[in-house]
This record gives sequence, C-alpha cells and structure tokens, in this order.
Amino acid sequence: MRATHGSCDDGPVVKVLETDGSVVLYASVAGERSGPCPAVMTEQSVKAELGKPLGDRMLLDTFTGRPVPYGEPNGPSPSWS
Repeated sequence: MRATHGSCDDGPVVKVLETDGSVVLYASVAGERSGPCPAVMTEQSVKAELGKPLGDRMLLDTFTGRPVPYGEPNGPSPSWS
C-alpha cells in the first residue's frame, strides 16, 4: 500500500488487526522529531503481512471505520461491493 509521512520522521508504519470478516489497517509514523520541520510530505510503499489471504474479507481503515478501496486502479473494489 502507499502511505505518506513528513520529512521529520522515520516513515510510515502500518499495523493490522484481522478477524474472520475483516482486516483493519492502522497507520502511524515512527520516530517523530520535535522542533521546526519543513512542510514536505513523502509517499512510499509499505507492506503489511496478513496471517491468511485477504480473500472476501472487508478491508477497513481504523481512523474512519470505512472500507479501504483496493484492487485494480480505476476498477471496482471488493471492499465496496
């Protein structure tokens, strides 16, 4: 997945909570530094390991509680069907 972070941290971290019916993603950043920081966002790829394949489980964002789109770009998302 793609995640963003600021220029004054060590990068994004994604944690996963799995149930039989859903996979919940929790994103945060590691190593935040205090003090002045340039307003620059960086995007990078982040891997999240699952205990079993996603299959038909709903992929959810822990912050919003909403389904996360995934699949082919500009195609239908299994999380929205």
